[in-house]
Amino acid sequence: MEEKVITGIYIRVSTEDQARDGFSINAQKEKLTKYAEANDWSIFDYYIDDGISGKNLDGRPEVTRMLKDVEEGKINNVLIYKLDRLTRSVRDLIYLIELFEKHSCTFNSQTEKIDTSNAVGRMFVKIIGIFAEFERENLAERVSFGYEQKTREGNYTNTQGVYGYDYIPKEQKLVVNIEEKDLVNRIFDLYIDGKSYFKIAFKLNEENVPTKRGGHWSATTISSIIHNPLYIGKVRYGVGKKNKERAFTVDGNSIEPIIDLEKWNKANRIIETRKHFNVRRYPNENSYFFHIIKCGNCGGNMSARQQTQNGKLYITYTCNNACRGFTRCKGFSHKKMEDAFLKYLDTLNSMEPDESVMKKNDKENDLQRKIDILNSKMEKLDAKAKSVRNQFINDLLSVEEYHELNREIEKQKKVYCDEISEFNNKNTKSKSTISYDDVKSIITNIKLNWEYLINKEKQLFLERFIEYINVSKKDNEVIISKVQFRNV
Repeated sequence: MEEKVITGIYIRVSTEDQARDGFSINAQKEKLTKYAEANDWSIFDYYIDDGISGKNLDGRPEVTRMLKDVEEGKINNVLIYKLDRLTRSVRDLIYLIELFEKHSCTFNSQTEKIDTSNAVGRMFVKIIGIFAEFERENLAERVSFGYEQKTREGNYTNTQGVYGYDYIPKEQKLVVNIEEKDLVNRIFDLYIDGKSYFKIAFKLNEENVPTKRGGHWSATTISSIIHNPLYIGKVRYGVGKKNKERAFTVDGNSIEPIIDLEKWNKANRIIETRKHFNVRRYPNENSYFFHIIKCGNCGGNMSARQQTQNGKLYITYTCNNACRGFTRCKGFSHKKMEDAFLKYLDTLNSMEPDESVMKKNDKENDLQRKIDILNSKMEKLDAKAKSVRNQFINDLLSVEEYHELNREIEKQKKVYCDEISEFNNKNTKSKSTISYDDVKSIITNIKLNWEYLINKEKQLFLERFIEYINVSKKDNEVIISKVQFRNV
């Protein structure tokens, strides 16, 4: 059954309109009533603003009453004689159309023949949407410029505050939080004493010390504190890559320092001396256990780090949860991991891929399975991006939150795209199928052949035939508790 169209008729006339055009309330009311009757629309009420300008929505009680009825579902259609009767502001028009759409209320103009219940009307809404996006982008630029200018004047613009300070909205300034101030000094002292970001974060989590917003400490949080010149009374702009070219630091306006200049400089000099270890990029195949090892203590994924010292390459694996300061799982070297892997192979009787070591896999192509999963994740990210945009349009997100969420979504999409591309390349190279007997033969002889394989071949073997390896470090020994083989 077709839904009944319950219409609210809005009429506005100013003194100037009547004097110039004879555009009376009665004339509009008569024309709109006949138009509604001709379309078989039921008239719920007339909303009449008499002698009021259409410059904006403020100060127009009948518009307010009509919008309330729309929100409460009393009317599902709004009819006007001419667009400028409702508003002469593009921004207000955008707001009204979005409100109508949110509450499933169509919008009609008799003169301009705008009707959002049909394709032409919906096209009009899309055009308005383009203007809306343009307007919001301009707003974002103006807001960004405003933040930049406020920072140049020495004002701190993050109203959420930062650890060590509390933001007072009425006074629009930062004040020192005495308890947090002591911890900030302690963090700097620990770092100067040689503790890493990870170890400091773990120590604070172990002591159940909450962050500013009650969460867990991470290496990133510790790093941001030690880098932040706010603690010596300065404010900065352009921290991220986007505004790097316009970055600057100035003296803060009435910001009380927490850290003395000598301590801050000492900590940041240490940062500079440690940077050179991570500059160079290394081939992924060097750390060929990276994608398949899992922490045997907490089940977390592992990260790999490659660095050269005195001309020699060192590779280490670390539990990601330990890196975030959540656990105390020990890292270990690539060499010890390989020794433990070969030792584990010795413990398996004849290396028969029976049910105890083989994972059943219904799909013939595991690479395609991974690609399908990544494509599914990409679709979810697209849906999330659309949801974020809708939240922004409906003023549920600030400009900063909108752009930050979009950046995170685009960043994650790039990661997925790169992985899909990598898996597609591998898929192309491994079209030939391998029989079950071939798998048994390869696994049985892997220990004999291992030392003759180059790193890339070892990586391909591990990713092809092994689902995961549970590994941990006890005292100074790396222990493998389980190797889960795939069934191809």
